[in-house]
Amino acid sequence: MKIPEPRRLPSGNWFIRLRLGGQSIPITEPTRADCVKTARLVKAQYLADRDIQRKAAPPAQTMTLGELLDNYREKYQRELSPGTLRGYGTIRRNRFQSIMSLRPDQVKDWQKVVSDEYQLAAEKTVQNAWGCVTAALRDAKLPVPEVTLAPVPEADFSFLEPEEIPPFLDAIRGDPVELEMLLELHGLRLSEVLQVVRNDRIDLRKGNINVHGAIVRGDEGFVAKKTNKSKTGTRVVPILIPRLSELVEQLRSEGRQPDVHSASMILEHVHAACARAGVTDCTNHDLRRTFASLGYSCGISERVLMELGGWKDAETMHKIYVKLTQRDRRGAVNALRDFFAPRDPALRLAAAVEKLEDLQAEYGDLPELQGVFSEAKKLQNVNKNVTEPGKR
Repeated sequence: MKIPEPRRLPSGNWFIRLRLGGQSIPITEPTRADCVKTARLVKAQYLADRDIQRKAAPPAQTMTLGELLDNYREKYQRELSPGTLRGYGTIRRNRFQSIMSLRPDQVKDWQKVVSDEYQLAAEKTVQNAWGCVTAALRDAKLPVPEVTLAPVPEADFSFLEPEEIPPFLDAIRGDPVELEMLLELHGLRLSEVLQVVRNDRIDLRKGNINVHGAIVRGDEGFVAKKTNKSKTGTRVVPILIPRLSELVEQLRSEGRQPDVHSASMILEHVHAACARAGVTDCTNHDLRRTFASLGYSCGISERVLMELGGWKDAETMHKIYVKLTQRDRRGAVNALRDFFAPRDPALRLAAAVEKLEDLQAEYGDLPELQGVFSEAKKLQNVNKNVTEPGKR
């Protein structure tokens, strides 16, 4: 039985807030064990009463769409994840409000209902909401209307280019949520990050991050899950960024437990850090995407990258997470130039200058590079003057 994690009050008592059937039920006990026990008893009684009411429930044909959605959520409360249940509750409260109080057979024009909803929400939001509605109708063995949904635009994902990562790391140093951002740059999902931080699952002796389980947001607050999003989510990730080890060692030497911050606070700090560093604006999940793209750019094998990031299939990893960096694109263009015009000095020189520009962007204005770069540009200008018609 899933219940929220108890938290300790300043008074020393332990507190859990249950949300059952849309009601908030506070529970306070002197010990953590008593708090968990009482919460389980209260929830068990609620579930027993709900089962009795369900047996006496009216037939589906007489229920409104809102009642069907409520019934569906309650029926599968133990099977669906806390995050999914919370999402369905949000749909129930905010989407298709014009028909929630009607029986499905009273809705005359389903297509108009869906089309009107696009005036209030994005394509992806409407698609998810309609999926929830159709799931409830099918479960109640009621006819599912045929409607045409608008195509969902392909998302324009962001990520940090390799040369943007060092200034970003400098910008987050000392930030209250630096630990979470460093873990996301190791390819962890936010739900995995929260679990790792709360349970201190960083092994400095072995240099590993032990990823197992997740903490997600449910109707009753944050809920700990024993399993990850997929089976491949349970994994051991080597510590790749030295600052992570340094930060954890500092916290432990001071006898402090890392604070667990909310997803909204972490997101706010990620945006602020990107602005301070002057790099591409990113979200929490974009940092995980940065990890995948960097691994691909560094030539890490597909199998190893999937294992480190916990992706269950290569298609998902490539479609959503792996994005070509500008350096990868330039390298591909240079390779094509070399193939098609291997004897053309001008094209070979242009490719060499671009490679030097890449090195300069990655390592800065090193004196050794600066000299070579200047000579290459001079040669390029001389070659241009010689080869252009009318030039002497």
